[in-house]
Amino acid sequence: MKNHSLTVIFLLGLATMVSAQDDAARQAREAQRAMMRSPAMQQARRNAFKQMMGSFWNGNGSSLMAVQLFQQDDFREGVGVSKEQSQKLQDSMQNIMMNMHNDPDFRPIQDEMGRLMSETGGPFSENSSEETLTKFFDLQTKMQEVLFTKMNSIVNESLAPDQLKKVKEFQISMMSEMPIVSPGMFEALDLSDSQKKQLDEIKKEMEPEFLKSLDKMIDSQMKFSEKFQDALDDKLAGVTDHEEQRKIIEAIVKKIREENPDIQREEKEMLEDGKLFTNKLKFRMFDVLTDEQMERMAQLIDNPPDYVRKAIAQIRKQMGHDDSPVSESGEWKPGPNSWKPGDPIPEEYLQQRQERRFPRKQ
Repeated sequence: MKNHSLTVIFLLGLATMVSAQDDAARQAREAQRAMMRSPAMQQARRNAFKQMMGSFWNGNGSSLMAVQLFQQDDFREGVGVSKEQSQKLQDSMQNIMMNMHNDPDFRPIQDEMGRLMSETGGPFSENSSEETLTKFFDLQTKMQEVLFTKMNSIVNESLAPDQLKKVKEFQISMMSEMPIVSPGMFEALDLSDSQKKQLDEIKKEMEPEFLKSLDKMIDSQMKFSEKFQDALDDKLAGVTDHEEQRKIIEAIVKKIREENPDIQREEKEMLEDGKLFTNKLKFRMFDVLTDEQMERMAQLIDNPPDYVRKAIAQIRKQMGHDDSPVSESGEWKPGPNSWKPGDPIPEEYLQQRQERRFPRKQ
């Protein structure tokens, strides 16, 4: 993943909120920017980013990404999902969003949030206390967790076992494109119950380290976004084309990075720490897999089907990559962090794996 890809993802929502006021007076936009710098909005953005990354850690984010890709005929047909099935899935997702106020799973959280707003004025009021902020964002987090869980349940209930397996194979194929690896994707390799349990234990054991790494990532992005807000100004005013918006945002990101070498240094340190954690997690998970499962995983990454290649190419573009996943000769190129035998997994790891399976006699 390129250095600016996570930044672009993080800032797209911010840019949308700012550009939504394009037709308002400049004074209104200044008020909007002031609110964006408020402690409450800063915390809201931290929460949004944390929940987004957490959804991939728990496996929900990748599944929901695949559902969005069902709108592309080649991907949908590749997974074996009919147009009717895809539409029903989309309608079910929309129905959850439209009827949250009547859903008994959301109602207690909404009631508690309503009481907090009426008693304190809410987190965005001028005299909002730390306690109010903490309570509000705890409730917001609970709401998002329920939403992601319900949406993921719809995916699992709506797709047949062979379709779900292809979705998880897709997740393995794009492992190198995502900053988070979730144990759930390895179910596509026909794990035993014992293997599933081992992977869950590894995830639980490493979660504190993941959260610590995530906090560093968020700190880095928050510093960058402050400069981004100042540089954005009215540059998105009147721009409705999403591709043009993306180009403007990437140009601002590039300019900020060129003018602030300290930001580049911090991002580099953050990415290196993240890569160390991800590799540690991957290696521990790989230890659970059999040689046959490792070989199958390598095939999914090195030789994905055409519909997966097209989807990965689109995702790379959206995430800020300007390199094509297909070489000039037409050969498929796995991502820069992808796994294939001996690269980037060190030879020492493969040797240790072999020795653990067939220890030398004393």
